[in-house]
Formats: sequence, C-alpha cells, structure tokens
Amino acid sequence: MEVPKFYDEQKEWARALLLYDSVLKEINTKLEILNNEFKMTHQYNPIEHIISRIKSPQSIAKKIRHQGRELTVENIIKYINDVAGIRIICSFTSDIYRIADLITQQSDVKVLKIKDYIMNPKPNGYMSYHMIISIPIFLSGEVVETKAEIQIRTIAMDFWASLEHKMYYKFEGNAPENIRKELKECADIVTYLDHKMLSLNEQIKNYKREYQGEEETDIVTETSVLLKDSYGTVVDEDNLTKTTVNASKMLEVQDMLSALQEKAIRDNIRKEEEVAVAKQKNQTKESKSSGARSWFQTSFFSWDKKKSQENLKNA
Repeated sequence: MEVPKFYDEQKEWARALLLYDSVLKEINTKLEILNNEFKMTHQYNPIEHIISRIKSPQSIAKKIRHQGRELTVENIIKYINDVAGIRIICSFTSDIYRIADLITQQSDVKVLKIKDYIMNPKPNGYMSYHMIISIPIFLSGEVVETKAEIQIRTIAMDFWASLEHKMYYKFEGNAPENIRKELKECADIVTYLDHKMLSLNEQIKNYKREYQGEEETDIVTETSVLLKDSYGTVVDEDNLTKTTVNASKMLEVQDMLSALQEKAIRDNIRKEEEVAVAKQKNQTKESKSSGARSWFQTSFFSWDKKKSQENLKNA
C-alpha cells in the first residue's frame, strides 16, 4: 500500500500497516475457526462470507480532514478506528448477535465500542452491527493492542448498503430528496424481508422438530470433554516410565498384602475349625464317660439291691 500523501513518516506508517494487517489476520482466523466449529457441531454455518480490508490512503486522508485534524500517523492511529475493517455477512439477523457474542466472549478480545444500527437504524435506513475491538499483536520485542472495526450484517442489509454507498458517492453526499426517499423505502423492504426470512427459518426448524423428530445435534462427546486438557499438554515419557514403574511396585505390594491377609484369614478359619473339632471330640468323650458311669452306677445299685434281697431271704 502507498504511504498517504503529505506524509513523510514512512517507517512509522509501515509499522502501523504491519499491525493493522496482523489484526485482520488474527480476526479472520478466529472467525474461520468459529465457522468451522458450527459446521461440524451444528451442521450449520452462520457466516455466509467475510470481507476484510485496510482503508485506502485517500479514504484515511479524507476522513481525518473531515474531522478537522492534521494528517499525521499519530492522529490516524488515535482517531481513525476503522483503518483495519472486517465485514461479516450472515443469513439471518439472529446470527448477527450470536456471532457478536462469540467474539466478545474470547479472552484476548477487548470490545471498545458498539453501535447497533439494527435496533437503531440510521435516518437513511442503514442497518448493521458495528464493533470496535482490540486484539494483542505479538511482535518480536513487544505486544501491541491493535484495534479494528467489525461490521456484521445480513445478505439483504449488505445488498442495500452497497447500492446506497455507490449512489451516495455519485451524488457526493447530496442525493435528491426523491432518491433518498426511495432508498429509505427499500431499506424498509429489506427489514421486512429479513424478518420474513427469519420467521420462515424458525418455522422450518419447528417443523423438523415436530414432524421429523430432528433436533439441532451437538456431536461433542464425553470423550471430547475428557480429551480437552490433553490438546494443550505434553506427556513426559521419562516421568511416565517412572510413574508406571512406581505404580507396578505399588500393585505388587498391594498384591502381597492381599495375599498375606488372605493367608491370615485362612489360618484363622483353620484354627477355628480345629478348635471346634477338638471341642466336639471332648464333648463326645465326656458324653461317653458320663454314659458309662451312669450305666455302672445303675448296674451296681441294681446288683446291690438284688444282693440285699437275697440276704434277707437267707436270714
């Protein structure tokens, strides 16, 4: 890109262009990742296409002078927020806020300013969602927070804005009243069209859910959640080997303790059985002995009684 006219700080401007080009690459990468994720997990991509650009030197000079400022690198960096710009084109208005939220949620993104021309259209009918954000750019010796403008709009909004922009410049900003009125009516038609297409899309989704049993599926599995931390970690093979060896030793010790416990249990059971058997034998002996004494005593007394009766007869 050429250095802006009336500007001799070529080195500083070249550095600024490097940063603006880098921030566009960073944002494009983020958006591409989000879009690919949606395609995979939801079988739906909210982004139709993306356009990125660095503002032309002529446009920069015109804008800075319109603000009544001197054309310097410092003033461009401070006061022109859309030197680096990205336009995201979506299918439906609901996608606009969804994408804006996803960008805002990223930890390295700072949202500096928001202009919602969808909820609050410009008087001429222009509609779009504008965000000024900054992202850290890592250079060899420093980190520089660099800003860029993101515009998010539907296909219909982009169609109207593109035509309005061309007509605006043809009349150098002074379009006849009837032309402005016609453009405003077209903007109203675009708004109606977006609402109608969004309503139809919701009806289609409801039909699929109600009559075909289809739901928006998310193929992120439990395994994906468990593997999440592994994507950003490295396994130390040496420590893993040591850990494996230690784990094996622990298992050996546990097995040995388990074997000892089982042996002790078996010994206790055997001793209890031996004691029970011995006790039973003693009880049997005592029972036999008791029975013998009882028989002897009975026999003796019977004999003694019989003997006494014989003695009485003889006497």
